[in-house]
Amino acid sequence: MIDITNYMNTPPEADFDLDLRQSEVDGGVISYEQIDTINNYPDAKSIVISGLKQDTFSYFIQKYGNRFEAISFWKNKSVEDLTLLGTLKNIKYINWFFNQRATSLWDMSDNDSLLGLGIYDFSRLHDISQIVTSKSLRSLCLGDMVWAGMVIPSFKPILNTGITHFEWCGKCVEDNDYLCLSRSNIEVLDINPTRFTVEELTDLLAGFPESLKGTITKPYVTSGIMDKDGYRQYYFLCKNKRKCLKGQDDERFQKYLEEFEEMLKSKRME
Repeated sequence: MIDITNYMNTPPEADFDLDLRQSEVDGGVISYEQIDTINNYPDAKSIVISGLKQDTFSYFIQKYGNRFEAISFWKNKSVEDLTLLGTLKNIKYINWFFNQRATSLWDMSDNDSLLGLGIYDFSRLHDISQIVTSKSLRSLCLGDMVWAGMVIPSFKPILNTGITHFEWCGKCVEDNDYLCLSRSNIEVLDINPTRFTVEELTDLLAGFPESLKGTITKPYVTSGIMDKDGYRQYYFLCKNKRKCLKGQDDERFQKYLEEFEEMLKSKRME
């Protein structure tokens, strides 16, 4: 039995049974013969694969797709129609990084086992409405790993699903309605808090139970740099707030945290 949490990362960080990534930086082009090497590994339950075009994507899914519980599509930029993913009865986790053709997802009503879905760096994808067809999906990760470019109309389709973990790292949501997520089943919310002002962030968090987990629950993110003076760690705060240097701005950072907690407490009491 595969634990899908092992596959909630990009391929270089995950442990897959089979690795059919091509050596080219752009993902290359995989042949039918290379795909057929899957026959040499009858016990494999997870695979990362690159270089698929529409014809080889169809071949891979139709001939081998239902062997796997976890598939990571790594730089398969030319696949336009994802419909065949809906035939995968045994799939538990699908990750797809980098695509330049697909404009929508697929009907997930027959993906009976699908628990986790990661869709990253799809330059033409704006429609996520088909996630409502999934009966089993619990984790959805959307956005961009390289540069923030994904734009979607709304998060509202998530409200009609059983999703409990949601990650958003795209560019923007056209209706700018993040508060609607508090009416969902989300228990873990991973969104960079620095895209919000303190007021916006506390408004959002006040709508959720205090048990909410995820990156959104802290009003900062950390990042470090190494230069000739050594390693320095910074706290990047909410929008319109200056970053803090650890060891130098600790007093200001602590005051910022106290003000945030006081504001959040006040809004939860309203």
